[in-house]
Amino acid sequence: MRMGALVLLGALAACGGRSEPARPNVVLIVIDTLRADSIADPEGRIATPHIDALAADGVAFAQAFTHAPMTLPAHTSLFSSRAPFETGVLNNKQQVPAELPLLAEWMSSAGYATRAVASLGTLRHRKGGGLERGFDAYDVDFPFMRRAEEVQERLEPELDRLAALSTVQPFFLFTHYCDPHSPYNAHGTVEHEARIALDGAERDVVTTSDMTFWTDSVTLAPGAHALSVRSNDPFLIRWMNAKRNGKRIDLTARGFERLDPVTEAHIDFTNDADTAATFDLELFLSDEIDQGEARRRYSHEVQHVDAFVGHLLDGLKQRGLYDDALVILTSDHGESLGERNHVGHVQSLYDVLLHVPLIVKLPAGDARVEHLRRLQTDVVRHVDLVPTILEAIDLRALPGQTGLSLLSDTSPRVVVAETHKPESRRNLLCLRDDTFKLIFEPDAERFALFDLVADPDETKDLYATRANERADWPELLRQLAHRAQASSAEGLEIDEETRLKLDALGYAGDDGADDQH
Repeated sequence: MRMGALVLLGALAACGGRSEPARPNVVLIVIDTLRADSIADPEGRIATPHIDALAADGVAFAQAFTHAPMTLPAHTSLFSSRAPFETGVLNNKQQVPAELPLLAEWMSSAGYATRAVASLGTLRHRKGGGLERGFDAYDVDFPFMRRAEEVQERLEPELDRLAALSTVQPFFLFTHYCDPHSPYNAHGTVEHEARIALDGAERDVVTTSDMTFWTDSVTLAPGAHALSVRSNDPFLIRWMNAKRNGKRIDLTARGFERLDPVTEAHIDFTNDADTAATFDLELFLSDEIDQGEARRRYSHEVQHVDAFVGHLLDGLKQRGLYDDALVILTSDHGESLGERNHVGHVQSLYDVLLHVPLIVKLPAGDARVEHLRRLQTDVVRHVDLVPTILEAIDLRALPGQTGLSLLSDTSPRVVVAETHKPESRRNLLCLRDDTFKLIFEPDAERFALFDLVADPDETKDLYATRANERADWPELLRQLAHRAQASSAEGLEIDEETRLKLDALGYAGDDGADDQH
């Protein structure tokens, strides 16, 4: 169903117009890479008072799950209420199909003002189409990532505009934070620095224990030049780039391989013109840390982003926009922090990557909160969010949605999740309910079955002895794998520059993770 039909159906959904009660505003908060146990920490190691306050005003779901441990596929499923094998978006650098109905587009056609402020370059505008479709304003135009401080800076004027708009039309605000995403910032608990010099003359001293995207513009004479980086502590150069008069030039690295930790690195380039030229230089730097430090810093990142969620919620309250709004907070996926000797995401379908927080706060006085509470401990999924939002604001269903509204449907839910090459080392799909998870690697025709009640850490493969307890799942997973392969939005080959940017954000295809099963 293409946009013309979407607008027509949206107009039908909105008919009745001005005489109807105003529809609620909707605020969707996604915190990238946030593990479920970060905001439900039984040992109290991570303090999230602002997220906890939102949960107290709404309903927190104990068993919420994403459909992909990868940002763009997960968000596409969230906004379309379809699993990746249905959307065709299996990797981070694919286009979102133009014919795929999306939530913002549907809400816009029904009269909502739609705005987005996000923090990860993976979600930015795409020439062939992306998640920006349907947003009146989509502030996600940058190559890597923004910190929560920068998101807040851009949110403040947006909230003012929405407050003014809300007197004449409802709004949908999508806000995205990525502070728990690697590289993990130390937030002042560690202070590692690097010195950057050009042709032997120091240009800057930068912090590496908090990720740094360093840029410089200089005029250089014809001939060879060298950029050097030195530190007392191991660091990574995640991205390096140089442009002469706006055109990218070749760089040669000495003494290191990109993404290998070093204490000294040299980058050579040449002005091969006959006259002086302007060069724009870029480095994306972070220090190298072990698993223990990664876990420690991750907790600081979560506490940091919680403070800025608090700023957002306070901003809504100060403008009189909070009480009567539908506010949803979740994550696109989790993060492994040393489990199975792995730090990161993408590479597996274990629950540390699929289990995400989910909080739903209904508008004040909405009695359906009691129904939500009955599902607090049930398995729920990202595909259920679009149906829930649309029912809460009294709009018709999004065409093709596959989820079940949390406001009215108590049917048992089964999660389908998947991760795919080339960003993953393997193609993997799984089915999960409240008792079992079955993981399938189609290229090897291999299955692994876990009893999640008896073995929540997913360490004991029971497929050889208990596959009959979910006897229809293996064939279903084979069919889903076939559909995923057939429905890919475009070829999965990734150009070199895109691959380098993915690597800079931690999406290398081979990261040393243990085998899936």
